[in-house]
Amino acid sequence: MANPRKTVPDLNFNGKNVNTELEDYLKSVEYTDVASGESDSIKIKLQNISLRWLNGWYPVKGDKIGAYLQFQNWDREGDNFKLQCGEFVLDEISFSGGPREASIGGLAIPANDSFKTTERTKTWSNVTIKQIGTEVAKKYGLGFSYDADQIKIASIEQSEKSDSAFLYDVCETYGLAMKVYRNKIIIFDKGKYEKKNAVATLRPEDFVDEDWEYLDTLEGTYTGARISYKSGSDNKELSMYVGLKKENAAGSRVLKINEQASDINDAGYKAAAKVNSSNEQATTITGPIFFNRKIVAGVTVTLEGFGKGSGKYYVDKVTIDTSSNGTKMNVELHKVQTRLTYVPVVIAAPAAPKKKEYKKGDIVHFKGGTHYVSSYPGSKGYRVSAGTAKITIVNGSGKAHPWHLITENWSQTHVYGWVDDGTFE
Repeated sequence: MANPRKTVPDLNFNGKNVNTELEDYLKSVEYTDVASGESDSIKIKLQNISLRWLNGWYPVKGDKIGAYLQFQNWDREGDNFKLQCGEFVLDEISFSGGPREASIGGLAIPANDSFKTTERTKTWSNVTIKQIGTEVAKKYGLGFSYDADQIKIASIEQSEKSDSAFLYDVCETYGLAMKVYRNKIIIFDKGKYEKKNAVATLRPEDFVDEDWEYLDTLEGTYTGARISYKSGSDNKELSMYVGLKKENAAGSRVLKINEQASDINDAGYKAAAKVNSSNEQATTITGPIFFNRKIVAGVTVTLEGFGKGSGKYYVDKVTIDTSSNGTKMNVELHKVQTRLTYVPVVIAAPAAPKKKEYKKGDIVHFKGGTHYVSSYPGSKGYRVSAGTAKITIVNGSGKAHPWHLITENWSQTHVYGWVDDGTFE
């Protein structure tokens, strides 16, 4: 007799295997894999008829949960494989009656909960997003991966936000994706991942009982953005347009944005990010599918048999729910659209103030100081007051004191000799 297909959760708490202890209590395990915007999560549902979980077995917030899902005899007998869900920190406990159940929830965040809970205030200046991510990861002993172009930020304020919330906000503002997985912060360019080859093809019959929901909307989608922003010390209001087509072209749908930005590139990144974020909601499909090991958050799939809804889709979220009734897999997908990519312009450095040139006969204001009896080094000098004077010799032969001045007003100054560079204007 063939061995049946089944999924077996493999759980450990604080490094200790608890499969035996949970065998008579475990009802289901739900694992949520998110491409970006939030942490992966796990929810463990347990029977609690004896109320043991409300008494001596009451879980402890902050405990570490490690989880695998073992798939046995999946596509054929002997086809066994393991899905590593990652490590989670227990952060939610709930109980219910009718029937009596306990639910334990965990997030893929560091055990040091200050990453998510402690609010901080800090000004970040002249940094890249990669540098911010690296510093935050190092603070919590996390790994770090960055797969995107470098984006430099002149100044950004972390105002009473946790490091977790702040880093998510920075990535969203500048159009990057972020997730925490297996004690690692991962920041990436979603557009790069949308361009990768599809890992699987889904058809209507691949959805359980053909239970799927397709949404296609024009509202909230755009071909470009006009951003008005204030920049510079004078807080002058500026404006720029970024788009997939010309602003006034037929069919253009322009998003109007008012934003604070440090310069034109800062404004461009922010405008493109808002357009792309809105357009991801243009065409979506959600629903339960038969489990497919190739489909995880962050990959692309091809949809066929959906008419105009067919095409390439990006996997935003996968939720796997396994229990004695079987294994369910729910997916949330968005159709891959042409993304608005902002290409930064080269901003010329401010020109250095042009040095004023002086010539013989110029009337200048001597600032006061020392005048010397000759232009040579070591010549004797005398202190004199400030006043109006005339340049009578330029670049004296000794050159230590290259300018010769004669006072124009003896009541102001008695300068009559050689002076240094920068002593008059």
